[in-house]
Amino acid sequence: MREKHPNPLIFSAFLLASSLALSIPSQAEVSITQGKTTIPAGNALSDKDLTIKNEKLAFSIAVDSAPPWGVARGCIVDIANVLADGTLSNDRVAFADFIPNNWSSWPTTYKNVEIIKDSPQQAIVKVTRDFGNVEISTTYSLKSGSDLIHVKTTMLNQGEDLTDLISGYTLWPDGGYKFAIPGYAGEDAAEVTNPLADRFVGYDKDWSIALHAPYFTEFKYKSRDLYTKHSLKKAESISFEGDYQVMGSGDIAPVVKAEIERKNLPSGTVSGQVKTKDGKLVNAPAVVVLKDGQPYIWVIGQQGQYSLDLPVGNYQLYAAGQGYSDSKKHPLTIKANSAVEISFDDLLAPGEVSINIADANTQQPLDAKIQIEQGNKPLIEFFGAKTFFTELDAVGQARFPLAPGDYQFKISAGGNFLSAPKLVDATVKPNQTTKINSSIEIKTYPTQQGWYAGDLHHHADVLEGSTSPEYLVRSQLAAGLNVTFVSDHDSTKNHVAINALSEKRGVPFIPSMEISPSWGHFNPFPLKINAKLSIDPGVDDIHKVLEDARDMGAVAIASNHPYIPYGYLSSLEKNTAPGGFNPGIDLIEINSEVDYKKAIEKARAFWSQGLPYYYTAGSDTHDVWNETSGHNRMFVYTGGKPSAKGFAQAMKNGRAYVSFGPVIYPQNVMFGDTLKLAEKRPQKISFELLSVNGLKAVQLIGKDGVIKELVLSGEQKRVSFDVPHKNGWVALVVEDDKDNKAFSNPIWLKTVEKSAF
Repeated sequence: MREKHPNPLIFSAFLLASSLALSIPSQAEVSITQGKTTIPAGNALSDKDLTIKNEKLAFSIAVDSAPPWGVARGCIVDIANVLADGTLSNDRVAFADFIPNNWSSWPTTYKNVEIIKDSPQQAIVKVTRDFGNVEISTTYSLKSGSDLIHVKTTMLNQGEDLTDLISGYTLWPDGGYKFAIPGYAGEDAAEVTNPLADRFVGYDKDWSIALHAPYFTEFKYKSRDLYTKHSLKKAESISFEGDYQVMGSGDIAPVVKAEIERKNLPSGTVSGQVKTKDGKLVNAPAVVVLKDGQPYIWVIGQQGQYSLDLPVGNYQLYAAGQGYSDSKKHPLTIKANSAVEISFDDLLAPGEVSINIADANTQQPLDAKIQIEQGNKPLIEFFGAKTFFTELDAVGQARFPLAPGDYQFKISAGGNFLSAPKLVDATVKPNQTTKINSSIEIKTYPTQQGWYAGDLHHHADVLEGSTSPEYLVRSQLAAGLNVTFVSDHDSTKNHVAINALSEKRGVPFIPSMEISPSWGHFNPFPLKINAKLSIDPGVDDIHKVLEDARDMGAVAIASNHPYIPYGYLSSLEKNTAPGGFNPGIDLIEINSEVDYKKAIEKARAFWSQGLPYYYTAGSDTHDVWNETSGHNRMFVYTGGKPSAKGFAQAMKNGRAYVSFGPVIYPQNVMFGDTLKLAEKRPQKISFELLSVNGLKAVQLIGKDGVIKELVLSGEQKRVSFDVPHKNGWVALVVEDDKDNKAFSNPIWLKTVEKSAF
């Protein structure tokens, strides 16, 4: 990478100003510091990095440190709020930056960092980078007393016309929860017209950060990326402006106040008290505001009191509290400069649920997942979960607080694969414990036939992941998985903890990481426990990536979500993968979070060339409370309880299949094996198929497509197929009544002379 440097006079002035700033109380002015960030748990670790701070917040720019996911240097990698005692909180973000064209690979050839202004009243830093023939300049501005980091980016096209770009700012918090664009909760990608608000908020009990993006017309990744679609003609430029708002609690009322000020909206105030039915003040109540029936904003009050500014308009309000039932909804009309009082006095104090879950066949306790199917589901996620897991030590047992009310719980142990989830009704009362005993009928036990299942793309709590090692293990066991697996981005920090928890339960652990350049992500496994990545994903090519993976102990290397915009095979098609194609890739991922059709087609194309690039599969779960561990998984034949290397080698040998539900037991020929075909001698292959959702169909496929399809019914069937007498391969596609599919690796076909038998 070629690096441009600012004027040395600018840096000299900067260093002088920074040294002077150290002797002046920082809470009264803005400062810029060069060097390793002072933000605890920060990622700006180079002596060239910059940290900008005022009395409310601090943020660091990775001038020389490597940002995550191979993102170009020059972005924000750390944000913290200033605590009451003047110290800084832990880092709250993985990164925040301007993204040109939807996470397309961004191999910059230079960056230029300039300190435009460094005064006690304001700091402005400008970062200029290239994106192909486009010059991208971003200024970061922080004023004294402000909780807003103002950003402005200009794209100048110095090459040929560009069309159909989607660009904009992104905010990827470190853990915590997500409050999406109002009306679009849970969605991953959408175009938006007339949104209720133009912001995304990441939050937890003791912090919140909002991205204000007035330009945005579409979003991705659950609102963390706020884009607009645009073109850029030769010599043309386009500018974007936004703000990152940093707050020191889960009270996000300042977000709507900033919107009122930014847009100069007429507004008024609503305030009041929040009490329980028996007249007690709720200590830290929340009042949630709905607009057009959608959650719009909330305020966290103190000692039973709350106050909130709102733009002129019609709303509904309800009150909530941690573990409390929600109040009734109240209508609200805000007029310009008005002050309205609305109080709540109908909340119920928390109750508790105690649950025991067992295998109906053996009466042994089961690892399980419990979800609220119907009943109170708190909008503010630190007020209460809607998903729970049984304990690691007390297997089959769970105990958790819950708001009073009527509930229907969905209890799942290997749900959708080994058993059908069970629905249980219960009523939770204030200050009482509701006890539930439930049993789950397990339909099949794959390990008894030598099959072990794993979710081979799963995150813990690195970067945007929010799952602790303990809950990763609890969730994976509740999903009916037989090995544990973690693949945090460019990190192995959770290996030791997950390995210890897995050993305690007698479950094999497959340690991995997701190596994450901007042009392709890769899961190598198993790695040596606590192995360290020695390459720079933002700089090094595919050959160094794979070499480092092998050095860390990997037996198998997977190309993750290969056809998303920054997938390896997608980047190869665009000629943006440094080093081109390396045949050392072993596995092609079927990722449950993205369209995997092209990945399946590519794997089959490899098979038709006689190349053994087999499947891998994973859910890409980051948050086990809102996503599903084992949503899809690999069933791997190892014969007995595998070592990590044995499991990986079996996958590399093709002795596996990927499933979203159906279970397959080969009867006479294993996937990945070669079936020798004698002339004029019919050959059959047989399989036992099972689905707790009911079987629908099975296809035998080959190089030229579907060879034969059978319509099925019932939960379990044995099927047989005549094998074509020709060299090549055959594989299965099994579908159940809920349209869940299983895709097998190939069985290779080889014709031989009769005398060879």
